[in-house]
Amino acid sequence: MAGASSYRSACRTAAASTSLIAAWLLAACVGGSGGTSGTSGSSSSPPTPNVVTVTVDGGPATAPGQINHAYVSVEVCMPGSSSGCATIDHVRLDTGSSGLRLVRSVLEANKLSLTPEVDTAGNDLEECVSFAGGQTWGPVALADVHLAGEVASKVPIQIMDDTGSGAPPPATCGANGTLVNGVNGFGANGVLGVGVLLEDCGSSCTNVAYYGCTAAGTCSAESVASGSQVGNPVARFATDNNGVLVVLPNLANANGDASVQGELIVGIATQSDNQLPASGLSMLGADARGEFLTTYNGMQMPGLIDSGIDSYTFTDAGIAVCSSGAFVGYYCPTAAPQAASAVNTGIGTYNGSSTIDFAIANPSSFVATAAAFIDLAGGAGSSRFIWGMPFFYGRSVYFALEQHTAGGFSGPFYAY
Repeated sequence: MAGASSYRSACRTAAASTSLIAAWLLAACVGGSGGTSGTSGSSSSPPTPNVVTVTVDGGPATAPGQINHAYVSVEVCMPGSSSGCATIDHVRLDTGSSGLRLVRSVLEANKLSLTPEVDTAGNDLEECVSFAGGQTWGPVALADVHLAGEVASKVPIQIMDDTGSGAPPPATCGANGTLVNGVNGFGANGVLGVGVLLEDCGSSCTNVAYYGCTAAGTCSAESVASGSQVGNPVARFATDNNGVLVVLPNLANANGDASVQGELIVGIATQSDNQLPASGLSMLGADARGEFLTTYNGMQMPGLIDSGIDSYTFTDAGIAVCSSGAFVGYYCPTAAPQAASAVNTGIGTYNGSSTIDFAIANPSSFVATAAAFIDLAGGAGSSRFIWGMPFFYGRSVYFALEQHTAGGFSGPFYAY
């Protein structure tokens, strides 16, 4: 997601109640170039410095049945503390957003309490972030974030207040029952945004709003300096701070794998394990929203590579939409799989084009107990083309941060 993700629960067991599964779409790329293949399942090799394990599985114990969700574990500490820390598992990896967001009840269960930040008037600083599936609400707090052998000190993060213990959200946040603060809403204990933008809002907020909230619970919208906004923790690392590389293997089974394991490598062209290949690389420059251009069926639209989406998301009136079962809202082509392709074009300096061939399958062919699927698509009515999680299967995908240089190239850009 650009700036703020199009978050959506993709839990099969809840699909009938959530409808519009167009968000959190995960794309399965078939026959694409620039990939780094591997093996699915668990790996016996421990993570190395600047690397953290990425796991696609059914989700946290309190919200099982998730599909195409990539998770990492993140250690969070009170600022400057070596003992007031907690390691939070099943934090959803999101390359389409910026910033760490953790569910308050999960922090409390891990006996970690973070103090909300205050604005210039001494009021608690709270944040409302809009996603396609709803909105999050909760205070901004500083934390030391430990990830992949790196530490980002005093990073503003959001605490998603699922307990209602803080200030109530204003009427415009979570209206019509669209507040998705909890583990069930996200299918995760939190979200780690490591996209190509530094903050979730920047100089011009569209999907994000900050509020100063008094002790009486009155909240007023206000502007917040970029350095105090919820930000990408990778940019705060002392080294390896110019972006990330996500590496996932191909799936072993066309109809779904129970789990998949890969790597999140921090830094680009900073160590031997994150070098940009000398040839065969597609590089896409991004605009201020973190988007490039994608052309599908002769129509050009904003494009995004987003691990927080569980399938491809795009509009194609010629493909039937599932109307019953666990995959309501996804595409259900009569021919399975249905071949498709789209062209990605970069913006600005890196404006080359890359054709991606993929396929769309009818979810009725999927293994019911699997958590990782290729060839899953949806998103009727979407005005963007989002390359979701299965785009990552069998690929190495680079996300270079804005205002940073990676391998002699200036971010923001995507490469695969």
